[in-house]
Amino acid sequence: MKHSTLGLFVAGIALFGATAGPASAAKVSVEIEGQNVVQAPTVVDTAASVTKPGGVSCTGAVPFTALEPAVAGDWDGPSFAVTRIKSESWPFASGQPSWSVYVNGQFDNDGGCSHALSDGDKVLFWWSNAFASTGYDEPTLLDAPIAAKPGVAFTVTAKDTTTTFDSNFLGTTTTAPSAGATVTGGTAPVTTGADGTAQVTVAAGPYTLVVKQGNRAPARVAGCATTGGDGFCGTTKTGGGTTTTPTTTPGTPCVTNGHDGFCGTKDTVPAYAKVTAVGEGKKYAKGKGPRQLGGTVEADGSGVADVRLRLTRNDQGKCSTYDGKTEKFKTIKKCGAERGVWFSVGASADWSYLLPSKLARGRYVLDVMVVDKAGNRTTQLARGTSRVVFTVA
Repeated sequence: MKHSTLGLFVAGIALFGATAGPASAAKVSVEIEGQNVVQAPTVVDTAASVTKPGGVSCTGAVPFTALEPAVAGDWDGPSFAVTRIKSESWPFASGQPSWSVYVNGQFDNDGGCSHALSDGDKVLFWWSNAFASTGYDEPTLLDAPIAAKPGVAFTVTAKDTTTTFDSNFLGTTTTAPSAGATVTGGTAPVTTGADGTAQVTVAAGPYTLVVKQGNRAPARVAGCATTGGDGFCGTTKTGGGTTTTPTTTPGTPCVTNGHDGFCGTKDTVPAYAKVTAVGEGKKYAKGKGPRQLGGTVEADGSGVADVRLRLTRNDQGKCSTYDGKTEKFKTIKKCGAERGVWFSVGASADWSYLLPSKLARGRYVLDVMVVDKAGNRTTQLARGTSRVVFTVA
Protein backbone atom coordinates (compact mmCIF):
# COMPACT_ATOMS: atom_id res chain seq x y z
CA MET A 1 0.00 0.00 0.00
CA LYS A 2 1.45 3.34 -1.01
CA HIS A 3 0.43 5.64 1.85
CA SER A 4 1.22 6.85 5.34
CA THR A 5 -1.08 6.27 8.27
CA LEU A 6 -0.98 9.97 9.04
CA GLY A 7 -2.18 10.61 5.49
CA LEU A 8 -5.16 8.35 6.03
CA PHE A 9 -5.90 10.18 9.27
CA VAL A 10 -6.04 13.48 7.36
CA ALA A 11 -8.13 11.89 4.61
CA GLY A 12 -10.59 10.50 7.15
CA ILE A 13 -11.10 13.92 8.71
CA ALA A 14 -11.42 15.70 5.35
CA LEU A 15 -13.87 13.25 3.85
CA PHE A 16 -16.05 12.62 6.89
CA GLY A 17 -19.63 13.35 5.87
CA ALA A 18 -18.62 14.27 2.30
CA THR A 19 -20.86 11.76 0.53
CA ALA A 20 -24.61 11.60 0.10
CA GLY A 21 -26.56 10.19 3.04
CA PRO A 22 -26.63 6.39 3.23
CA ALA A 23 -29.74 4.25 3.03
CA SER A 24 -31.43 3.34 6.30
CA ALA A 25 -30.45 -0.34 6.08
CA ALA A 26 -28.67 -2.88 3.89
CA LYS A 27 -27.87 -6.59 3.96
CA VAL A 28 -24.09 -6.94 3.61
CA SER A 29 -21.27 -9.32 4.51
CA VAL A 30 -18.58 -8.42 7.04
CA GLU A 31 -15.17 -10.09 7.14
CA ILE A 32 -12.53 -9.47 9.82
CA GLU A 33 -8.86 -10.27 9.29
CA GLY A 34 -6.92 -9.31 12.41
CA GLN A 35 -3.62 -10.52 13.73
CA ASN A 36 -5.55 -12.63 16.25
CA VAL A 37 -9.24 -11.91 15.66
CA VAL A 38 -10.47 -13.61 12.49
CA GLN A 39 -14.06 -13.91 11.31
CA ALA A 40 -15.22 -15.37 8.01
CA PRO A 41 -17.71 -13.31 5.96
CA THR A 42 -20.90 -12.96 8.01
CA VAL A 43 -24.10 -11.67 6.39
CA VAL A 44 -25.84 -9.07 8.55
CA ASP A 45 -28.48 -6.37 8.38
CA THR A 46 -26.85 -3.05 9.23
CA ALA A 47 -27.84 -1.51 12.55
CA ALA A 48 -30.04 1.59 12.48
CA SER A 49 -27.38 3.53 14.39
CA VAL A 50 -24.28 3.03 16.49
CA THR A 51 -22.64 5.05 19.27
CA LYS A 52 -19.38 4.10 20.99
CA PRO A 53 -17.54 5.47 24.06
CA GLY A 54 -14.54 6.26 21.86
CA GLY A 55 -16.56 8.76 19.82
CA VAL A 56 -18.17 6.83 16.96
CA SER A 57 -21.75 7.96 16.37
CA CYS A 58 -23.44 7.38 13.02
CA THR A 59 -26.65 6.17 11.39
CA GLY A 60 -27.69 4.48 8.18
CA ALA A 61 -26.08 1.69 6.17
CA VAL A 62 -22.33 2.31 6.58
CA PRO A 63 -19.31 0.11 7.51
CA PHE A 64 -19.54 0.93 11.22
CA THR A 65 -23.25 -0.01 11.46
CA ALA A 66 -22.39 -3.24 9.62
CA LEU A 67 -19.60 -4.07 12.08
CA GLU A 68 -21.95 -3.58 15.04
CA PRO A 69 -24.17 -6.68 14.47
CA ALA A 70 -21.28 -8.71 13.03
CA VAL A 71 -19.45 -8.70 16.38
CA ALA A 72 -22.44 -8.14 18.68
CA GLY A 73 -21.26 -4.61 19.45
CA ASP A 74 -17.83 -5.67 20.71
CA TRP A 75 -15.72 -2.89 19.16
CA ASP A 76 -14.80 0.77 19.70
CA GLY A 77 -13.13 3.77 18.10
CA PRO A 78 -13.25 7.53 17.46
CA SER A 79 -15.51 9.05 14.80
CA PHE A 80 -13.09 8.38 11.93
CA ALA A 81 -11.61 4.94 12.69
CA VAL A 82 -11.80 1.59 14.46
CA THR A 83 -9.28 1.09 17.24
CA ARG A 84 -10.58 -2.18 18.75
CA ILE A 85 -12.45 -5.23 17.47
CA LYS A 86 -13.16 -7.78 20.19
CA SER A 87 -9.86 -8.52 21.97
CA GLU A 88 -7.60 -6.89 19.37
CA SER A 89 -6.71 -3.19 19.74
CA TRP A 90 -4.68 -0.99 17.42
CA PRO A 91 -4.64 2.66 18.59
CA PHE A 92 -4.65 5.02 15.61
CA ALA A 93 -1.23 6.71 15.27
CA SER A 94 1.13 7.64 12.46
CA GLY A 95 3.50 4.85 11.43
CA GLN A 96 1.76 2.26 13.59
CA PRO A 97 -0.43 -0.77 12.73
CA SER A 98 -4.11 0.07 12.39
CA TRP A 99 -7.48 -1.30 11.31
CA SER A 100 -8.23 -0.51 7.65
CA VAL A 101 -11.53 -0.78 5.80
CA TYR A 102 -12.25 -2.01 2.28
CA VAL A 103 -15.66 -2.14 0.55
CA ASN A 104 -16.01 -4.53 -2.40
CA GLY A 105 -12.24 -4.75 -2.68
CA GLN A 106 -11.76 -0.97 -2.80
CA PHE A 107 -10.07 1.17 -0.15
CA ASP A 108 -12.69 3.17 1.78
CA ASN A 109 -12.06 6.86 1.12
CA ASP A 110 -15.29 8.08 2.69
CA GLY A 111 -14.93 6.84 6.26
CA GLY A 112 -16.73 4.21 8.30
CA CYS A 113 -19.59 6.57 9.18
CA SER A 114 -20.07 7.95 5.66
CA HIS A 115 -19.51 5.23 3.05
CA ALA A 116 -23.04 4.34 1.85
CA LEU A 117 -23.60 0.58 1.62
CA SER A 118 -26.07 -1.32 -0.56
CA ASP A 119 -27.46 -4.85 -0.43
CA GLY A 120 -24.80 -7.42 -1.33
CA ASP A 121 -21.78 -5.24 -0.53
CA LYS A 122 -18.70 -6.85 1.05
CA VAL A 123 -17.01 -5.02 3.94
CA LEU A 124 -13.54 -6.01 5.10
CA PHE A 125 -11.84 -4.87 8.32
CA TRP A 126 -8.18 -5.89 8.32
CA TRP A 127 -5.09 -5.41 10.43
CA SER A 128 -2.54 -3.44 8.41
CA ASN A 129 1.12 -3.33 9.39
CA ALA A 130 2.58 -2.23 6.07
CA PHE A 131 5.38 -0.30 7.80
CA ALA A 132 7.09 -3.38 9.27
CA SER A 133 9.35 -5.46 7.03
CA THR A 134 7.49 -8.60 8.06
CA GLY A 135 4.08 -6.94 8.36
CA TYR A 136 0.93 -7.36 6.31
CA ASP A 137 0.49 -5.72 2.96
CA GLU A 138 -2.86 -5.06 1.27
CA PRO A 139 -5.54 -7.75 0.97
CA THR A 140 -5.78 -10.57 -1.51
CA LEU A 141 -9.35 -10.96 -2.81
CA LEU A 142 -11.04 -14.30 -3.49
CA ASP A 143 -13.81 -14.92 -6.01
CA ALA A 144 -15.47 -18.28 -5.33
CA PRO A 145 -19.01 -19.71 -5.31
CA ILE A 146 -20.97 -20.01 -2.07
CA ALA A 147 -22.87 -23.04 -3.36
CA ALA A 148 -21.24 -26.13 -4.85
CA LYS A 149 -21.63 -29.83 -5.60
CA PRO A 150 -19.55 -32.25 -3.52
CA GLY A 151 -16.59 -33.62 -5.46
CA VAL A 152 -17.21 -31.40 -8.51
CA ALA A 153 -14.32 -29.04 -9.21
CA PHE A 154 -15.05 -25.32 -9.62
CA THR A 155 -12.89 -22.31 -10.45
CA VAL A 156 -11.74 -19.76 -7.89
CA THR A 157 -9.92 -16.53 -8.72
CA ALA A 158 -7.48 -14.67 -6.46
CA LYS A 159 -6.49 -11.03 -6.99
CA ASP A 160 -3.95 -8.85 -5.19
CA THR A 161 -4.94 -5.25 -4.41
CA THR A 162 -2.74 -2.16 -4.62
CA THR A 163 -3.87 1.29 -3.45
CA THR A 164 -2.15 4.52 -4.42
CA PHE A 165 -2.97 7.97 -3.06
CA ASP A 166 -3.03 11.37 -4.72
CA SER A 167 -2.00 14.66 -3.12
CA ASN A 168 -5.38 14.87 -1.37
CA PHE A 169 -4.92 11.36 0.07
CA LEU A 170 -7.71 9.92 -2.08
CA GLY A 171 -6.96 6.25 -2.63
CA THR A 172 -7.42 4.36 -5.90
CA THR A 173 -7.35 0.59 -5.67
CA THR A 174 -6.37 -1.65 -8.57
CA THR A 175 -6.16 -5.42 -8.77
CA ALA A 176 -3.91 -7.93 -10.51
CA PRO A 177 -3.97 -11.75 -10.69
CA SER A 178 -2.51 -13.31 -7.56
CA ALA A 179 -0.14 -15.96 -8.95
CA GLY A 180 1.18 -18.59 -6.56
CA ALA A 181 -1.40 -17.94 -3.83
CA THR A 182 -2.47 -20.88 -1.67
CA VAL A 183 -6.15 -21.73 -1.35
CA THR A 184 -7.16 -24.00 1.53
CA GLY A 185 -10.50 -25.23 2.81
CA GLY A 186 -11.20 -27.69 0.00
CA THR A 187 -10.40 -31.39 -0.06
CA ALA A 188 -6.74 -30.44 -0.66
CA PRO A 189 -4.70 -27.19 -0.78
CA VAL A 190 -4.24 -25.75 -4.28
CA THR A 191 -1.99 -23.07 -5.77
CA THR A 192 -3.20 -20.41 -8.20
CA GLY A 193 -1.68 -20.15 -11.65
CA ALA A 194 -0.33 -17.10 -13.47
CA ASP A 195 -3.89 -15.89 -14.09
CA GLY A 196 -4.78 -16.17 -10.40
CA THR A 197 -7.16 -19.10 -10.88
CA ALA A 198 -7.24 -22.59 -9.43
CA GLN A 199 -9.58 -25.58 -9.40
CA VAL A 200 -11.06 -26.45 -6.01
CA THR A 201 -13.09 -29.44 -4.88
CA VAL A 202 -15.04 -29.55 -1.60
CA ALA A 203 -16.73 -32.28 0.38
CA ALA A 204 -20.43 -32.26 1.28
CA GLY A 205 -21.44 -29.75 3.94
CA PRO A 206 -20.28 -26.25 4.96
CA TYR A 207 -16.87 -25.06 3.75
CA THR A 208 -14.70 -21.97 4.17
CA LEU A 209 -12.09 -21.29 1.51
CA VAL A 210 -9.07 -19.20 2.54
CA VAL A 211 -6.57 -17.61 0.17
CA LYS A 212 -3.12 -16.54 1.38
CA GLN A 213 -0.42 -14.72 -0.53
CA GLY A 214 2.77 -13.90 1.36
CA ASN A 215 2.18 -11.24 4.02
CA ARG A 216 -1.00 -9.95 2.43
CA ALA A 217 -4.25 -10.00 4.36
CA PRO A 218 -6.03 -13.27 3.51
CA ALA A 219 -9.60 -13.52 2.24
CA ARG A 220 -12.30 -16.07 3.04
CA VAL A 221 -15.43 -17.30 1.27
CA ALA A 222 -17.93 -19.39 3.23
CA GLY A 223 -20.31 -21.71 1.38
CA CYS A 224 -22.07 -25.04 1.48
CA ALA A 225 -21.90 -28.08 -0.80
CA THR A 226 -24.79 -30.48 -1.32
CA THR A 227 -26.04 -33.04 -3.79
CA GLY A 228 -29.54 -31.79 -3.14
CA GLY A 229 -30.53 -34.86 -1.15
CA ASP A 230 -27.76 -35.49 1.37
CA GLY A 231 -29.12 -33.60 4.36
CA PHE A 232 -26.57 -30.78 4.04
CA CYS A 233 -27.31 -27.09 3.41
CA GLY A 234 -30.93 -27.40 4.49
CA THR A 235 -31.76 -30.34 2.20
CA THR A 236 -33.56 -33.53 3.19
CA LYS A 237 -31.42 -36.66 3.15
CA THR A 238 -32.67 -39.22 0.64
CA GLY A 239 -29.65 -41.60 0.72
CA GLY A 240 -27.59 -43.27 -2.00
CA GLY A 241 -24.83 -42.07 -4.27
CA THR A 242 -21.20 -41.16 -3.83
CA THR A 243 -19.49 -37.79 -3.71
CA THR A 244 -16.93 -38.09 -6.52
CA THR A 245 -16.49 -36.11 -9.68
CA PRO A 246 -18.98 -37.02 -12.45
CA THR A 247 -17.44 -38.30 -15.69
CA THR A 248 -18.74 -39.82 -18.90
CA THR A 249 -15.39 -40.39 -20.64
CA PRO A 250 -15.71 -43.29 -23.14
CA GLY A 251 -14.09 -46.47 -21.91
CA THR A 252 -14.15 -45.49 -18.24
CA PRO A 253 -16.73 -46.27 -15.54
CA CYS A 254 -19.40 -43.60 -15.13
CA VAL A 255 -19.09 -41.84 -11.79
CA THR A 256 -21.84 -39.77 -10.15
CA ASN A 257 -22.69 -38.27 -6.79
CA GLY A 258 -26.13 -39.83 -7.12
CA HIS A 259 -28.13 -36.65 -7.62
CA ASP A 260 -26.46 -34.71 -10.43
CA GLY A 261 -28.14 -36.16 -13.50
CA PHE A 262 -25.05 -38.03 -14.69
CA CYS A 263 -24.98 -41.79 -15.32
CA GLY A 264 -28.77 -42.01 -15.46
CA THR A 265 -29.34 -40.51 -12.00
CA LYS A 266 -32.01 -37.94 -11.19
CA ASP A 267 -30.76 -34.36 -11.26
CA THR A 268 -31.82 -32.42 -8.16
CA VAL A 269 -29.02 -29.81 -8.09
CA PRO A 270 -29.17 -26.39 -9.85
CA ALA A 271 -26.60 -25.60 -12.53
CA TYR A 272 -23.77 -23.18 -11.68
CA ALA A 273 -23.46 -19.99 -13.76
CA LYS A 274 -20.86 -17.24 -13.91
CA VAL A 275 -20.75 -13.76 -15.47
CA THR A 276 -17.50 -13.24 -17.39
CA ALA A 277 -18.05 -10.26 -19.71
CA VAL A 278 -18.49 -7.69 -16.93
CA GLY A 279 -16.02 -7.33 -14.08
CA GLU A 280 -17.10 -7.47 -10.43
CA GLY A 281 -16.49 -4.08 -8.82
CA LYS A 282 -15.29 -2.54 -12.08
CA LYS A 283 -15.67 1.21 -12.53
CA TYR A 284 -16.37 2.17 -16.15
CA ALA A 285 -15.59 5.70 -17.33
CA LYS A 286 -18.27 8.02 -18.70
CA GLY A 287 -19.37 6.83 -22.13
CA LYS A 288 -17.47 3.54 -21.67
CA GLY A 289 -20.22 1.50 -20.01
CA PRO A 290 -20.49 -2.14 -21.15
CA ARG A 291 -22.93 -3.20 -23.83
CA GLN A 292 -22.10 -6.89 -24.22
CA LEU A 293 -23.17 -9.18 -21.35
CA GLY A 294 -21.96 -12.75 -21.26
CA GLY A 295 -20.93 -15.73 -19.20
CA THR A 296 -20.86 -19.51 -18.88
CA VAL A 297 -22.76 -22.37 -17.28
CA GLU A 298 -20.83 -25.35 -15.94
CA ALA A 299 -21.68 -28.85 -17.17
CA ASP A 300 -25.08 -29.99 -15.89
CA GLY A 301 -26.34 -33.55 -15.89
CA SER A 302 -29.78 -32.75 -17.32
CA GLY A 303 -28.71 -29.88 -19.58
CA VAL A 304 -29.59 -26.18 -19.69
CA ALA A 305 -33.20 -25.24 -20.41
CA ASP A 306 -33.01 -21.47 -19.96
CA VAL A 307 -30.56 -18.75 -18.87
CA ARG A 308 -32.16 -15.66 -17.37
CA LEU A 309 -30.70 -12.27 -16.49
CA ARG A 310 -31.77 -9.49 -14.16
CA LEU A 311 -30.17 -6.06 -14.55
CA THR A 312 -30.99 -3.23 -12.15
CA ARG A 313 -29.68 0.33 -12.01
CA ASN A 314 -29.39 2.93 -9.26
CA ASP A 315 -28.61 6.42 -10.53
CA GLN A 316 -28.32 8.71 -7.50
CA GLY A 317 -31.33 7.11 -5.81
CA LYS A 318 -33.44 6.77 -8.96
CA CYS A 319 -33.82 3.04 -9.59
CA SER A 320 -34.86 1.03 -12.63
CA THR A 321 -34.78 -2.46 -14.08
CA TYR A 322 -34.05 -3.60 -17.62
CA ASP A 323 -37.06 -5.03 -19.47
CA GLY A 324 -36.00 -7.65 -22.02
CA LYS A 325 -39.29 -7.33 -23.94
CA THR A 326 -39.11 -3.59 -24.56
CA GLU A 327 -35.29 -3.49 -24.38
CA LYS A 328 -35.55 -0.42 -22.14
CA PHE A 329 -35.10 0.38 -18.46
CA LYS A 330 -38.31 0.95 -16.53
CA THR A 331 -38.62 2.74 -13.21
CA ILE A 332 -39.15 0.75 -10.01
CA LYS A 333 -40.61 2.44 -6.92
CA LYS A 334 -38.20 0.89 -4.43
CA CYS A 335 -34.53 0.21 -4.99
CA GLY A 336 -33.05 -3.28 -4.65
CA ALA A 337 -31.91 -5.94 -7.11
CA GLU A 338 -34.60 -8.35 -5.91
CA ARG A 339 -37.23 -5.93 -7.28
CA GLY A 340 -35.90 -6.22 -10.83
CA VAL A 341 -37.41 -8.39 -13.57
CA TRP A 342 -35.84 -11.48 -15.16
CA PHE A 343 -35.56 -11.95 -18.92
CA SER A 344 -34.40 -14.92 -20.97
CA VAL A 345 -31.22 -14.96 -23.08
CA GLY A 346 -31.60 -18.50 -24.45
CA ALA A 347 -30.37 -21.95 -23.45
CA SER A 348 -26.69 -21.85 -24.42
CA ALA A 349 -24.10 -22.78 -21.80
CA ASP A 350 -21.92 -20.00 -23.28
CA TRP A 351 -24.54 -17.28 -23.09
CA SER A 352 -24.38 -13.68 -24.26
CA TYR A 353 -26.69 -10.69 -24.63
CA LEU A 354 -26.11 -7.44 -26.55
CA LEU A 355 -27.79 -4.39 -25.01
CA PRO A 356 -29.28 -1.75 -27.37
CA SER A 357 -26.59 0.72 -26.28
CA LYS A 358 -23.79 1.16 -23.75
CA LEU A 359 -24.97 1.45 -20.18
CA ALA A 360 -25.25 5.01 -18.89
CA ARG A 361 -24.30 6.43 -15.50
CA GLY A 362 -25.28 4.45 -12.42
CA ARG A 363 -24.57 1.55 -10.09
CA TYR A 364 -25.61 -1.77 -11.64
CA VAL A 365 -26.35 -5.24 -10.31
CA LEU A 366 -26.34 -8.05 -12.88
CA ASP A 367 -27.74 -11.43 -11.80
CA VAL A 368 -27.84 -14.69 -13.76
CA MET A 369 -30.17 -17.60 -13.07
CA VAL A 370 -30.15 -21.00 -14.77
CA VAL A 371 -33.10 -23.33 -15.19
CA ASP A 372 -32.02 -26.86 -16.14
CA LYS A 373 -34.07 -29.48 -17.98
CA ALA A 374 -34.86 -31.23 -14.69
CA GLY A 375 -36.59 -28.08 -13.47
CA ASN A 376 -33.90 -27.02 -10.99
CA ARG A 377 -33.16 -23.32 -10.89
CA THR A 378 -30.61 -21.06 -9.22
CA THR A 379 -31.82 -20.08 -5.75
CA GLN A 380 -28.60 -18.62 -4.30
CA LEU A 381 -26.62 -15.86 -5.99
CA ALA A 382 -22.87 -15.64 -5.36
CA ARG A 383 -21.22 -12.20 -5.48
CA GLY A 384 -18.57 -12.11 -8.19
CA THR A 385 -19.93 -15.14 -10.06
CA SER A 386 -23.71 -15.32 -10.56
CA ARG A 387 -24.01 -11.71 -9.31
CA VAL A 388 -21.71 -8.85 -10.32
CA VAL A 389 -21.92 -5.24 -9.16
CA PHE A 390 -20.30 -2.45 -11.18
CA THR A 391 -20.58 1.28 -11.79
CA VAL A 392 -20.54 3.64 -14.76
CA ALA A 393 -19.44 7.25 -14.24
